Amino acid sequence: MKLRCGVVGLGRGQAFVKAFASIKDCEVVAVCDPNPTTFEGLSGLKTYRDYDRFLDDRLDIVAIVSPGPVHARQTLAALERSMNVICETPCVYSTEEARAVVKAVEKTGLKYMLAENYIWMGWFTALQEMAAEGKFGEIVYAEGDYTHDCRDLMLVDESGFVPYAERDRHPNAVKTWRATDLPPIQYCSHTLGPILRLSDDRVISAYGLSIMGKAAPDLVPTDLESALLETEKGAVIRLTNGFTVAHPAAFYYNLVGTRGSAKILRAGKTTAKCWTELGGKSGQWEELPVDFTRRADGRSDLEVMLGEFVESVRRDTKPPIDIHESMDMTLPGIIAHQSGLQGGAKLEVPNLRIGGKRAL
Repeated sequence: MKLRCGVVGLGRGQAFVKAFASIKDCEVVAVCDPNPTTFEGLSGLKTYRDYDRFLDDRLDIVAIVSPGPVHARQTLAALERSMNVICETPCVYSTEEARAVVKAVEKTGLKYMLAENYIWMGWFTALQEMAAEGKFGEIVYAEGDYTHDCRDLMLVDESGFVPYAERDRHPNAVKTWRATDLPPIQYCSHTLGPILRLSDDRVISAYGLSIMGKAAPDLVPTDLESALLETEKGAVIRLTNGFTVAHPAAFYYNLVGTRGSAKILRAGKTTAKCWTELGGKSGQWEELPVDFTRRADGRSDLEVMLGEFVESVRRDTKPPIDIHESMDMTLPGIIAHQSGLQGGAKLEVPNLRIGGKRAL
């Protein structure tokens, strides 16, 4: 019998509907979005504007791809209805929400996973193979930057999104959740997730600093935030996120290990360089080929991620990113933002595991 799947939030959620359709043993039967125009082209599916009515459809899996501030509330409602959940990032917005979601997952025994698709991208799977071969040794320092000018997604009126440069011609425009409820560093899992997965580590404390609103002070109080993180294994991680800066979408990783290092930059196209003591040319960076960015199986990262989650539900096995690793990839950003509000104070990142120990 196929698993019945539902998707809430049909912006990026459209891609989830398409990816689920390619996965064996599951089918999307229902979608939910308050905007009925998003249902166009989704024939054959039940459509809902009300989330509670959507959950009445006896779903096995709910993919939560809605605006970030409602992620925790919608997750808890689905778990209460005995539905497994895969949730977009950030999956929670506070330590209180994190504790509530962890408690609900442990109480129900249902599957829950943060939809951190970057660890299924081709460049990451290649780095993971290199790490498994010992080419980096122990990662002792890492950097991750995710900077993306989202000003054109932060105002909306009856006609849709209002370009920031045209805001004066749209007096009825209101701010979207990206302007009102998204401190930049809390959207950290795209950089932190891959780093933690490669190093098999978790963050124990955080320092945060913020650059106050300068590029778009009428939109947000904070243009960009940086975090300095200390890990359980004694490594240091620096993250930077910004969403109202003059900087088209890009990400950057810098990994420094005891045996080798790597640098990944995606700004229009992806470039990657690495060096290792294991067979590397002395003192020279090796530029990795273009196909380094592609998955060897030719599949999309989203399709593979959803497929593995569906398989964990079907076989009743641990999700590829379980509830605690999901929070490991999310809570450091929340704590770093709180640190920034306190002038960069060192704050502990809570470990919500029973007994506070990671399973190694």
